[in-house]
Amino acid sequence: MGKDKHLFCAECGGENPLHAKFCRVCGHRLNTQTDSSTPALTTTSAHMEAVTPQSLQINILLKQRYRIVEQIGSGGYGKVYRAIDTEFMDRQVAVKEMIQHGLSPQELAEAADGFKREAVLLATLTQSNLPSIYDYFSEHGNWYLVMSYIEGETLESYVRHRGGSLPVDKVIQIGIQLATVLSFLHTRRPSIIFRDLKPSNIMRTPEGQIYLIDFGIARHFKQGKAKDTIALGSPGYAAPEQYGRAQTTPQADVYSLGIVLYQLITGIDPSISPFGPKHLDLPNHPQLKILIQCMLELDPKRRPSSMGNIQRELQRIAAGKVVKASQHGNRQPPAQHSSPVRAAHPLRPFSSGPKRAQLPQQPLQRNAARVEQARLLHPASSFAPQLVSTPPIAEVVPVAWGRMLNFMRSMTGIWREKSY
Repeated sequence: MGKDKHLFCAECGGENPLHAKFCRVCGHRLNTQTDSSTPALTTTSAHMEAVTPQSLQINILLKQRYRIVEQIGSGGYGKVYRAIDTEFMDRQVAVKEMIQHGLSPQELAEAADGFKREAVLLATLTQSNLPSIYDYFSEHGNWYLVMSYIEGETLESYVRHRGGSLPVDKVIQIGIQLATVLSFLHTRRPSIIFRDLKPSNIMRTPEGQIYLIDFGIARHFKQGKAKDTIALGSPGYAAPEQYGRAQTTPQADVYSLGIVLYQLITGIDPSISPFGPKHLDLPNHPQLKILIQCMLELDPKRRPSSMGNIQRELQRIAAGKVVKASQHGNRQPPAQHSSPVRAAHPLRPFSSGPKRAQLPQQPLQRNAARVEQARLLHPASSFAPQLVSTPPIAEVVPVAWGRMLNFMRSMTGIWREKSY
């Protein structure tokens, strides 16, 4: 890794292979020439080490309060450390550092803005799948964010240690937690869009609790804005609308969650073919397959309408309130009644008959995908299909004829009485 070379886009900062001519993140043309007016975009890791400041020393005291214990992660514009809060019962905290060295004025402004935004966002949010914010400050030319320390590992590391994929039942539970916290963010006023959902930005504790981390590019959705100013997100996980074409909405997080679920099930890295076909083989979970396929629609309007819908659908699947594949895929139209229908007496109303036939509670296979997608596109209090059951014609006709003949008989009697 130390000898690899990369091209970094001057437009969005995205990392690209050395031979690339266009940024795989935003599509901006990459300039590989170096002159006095344009900084070189070819950077070796050795050069990065030369211009990047060293990690904070162990036992150094920040703000005369937070004692650094070890570095536990890095990414974006800085590093993350485990520290001890010496003024609050020596509790463990996570200290996120934003390094300002080596950034252009524009990059520095963007980084500082994103960092402050992250601090403000987290400070106003309280949810079980979000870390708590304790403090933020500037020291030695860098910004620092102090938050709750999460004992665990990233979802990326967790999956890698288990062969690259997870059992479907475990993926469903992870999806429920992610949909819950994203629904919480989307229903704030104004909405908060995470925009960079991927396994490396998700923490998992040994007990299975999921946390969203790294809000560096999350931002408030501003109604009426034509499009985002720059393309943000990670290749393979970002929705098509995040590539500078249109305003990013909560539907972008819907797409990213679908990609994460797809990767956890299949073990396929989505960055290899960002918008290529996504094939899922889930014979025992047909509803989950339909749900993920709807989430991965390139057109935002064809995706599930809300994270709340996705959360409830995943909970319904986890509870087993679905038809098994063998029942759902091989369902046949209801058979005709084997017992004969009793004929009505011509002068008496039909008093009793066979029980009312019920329509199947689940749609036929040829209509399943269409019904499921239509149901997910519109918020509903219940995900169960609302079908109306009507009696068969064999029951209705005898009753109608019997009542009509009985009425004619009574009218004939009245006419005869008047005749006398």
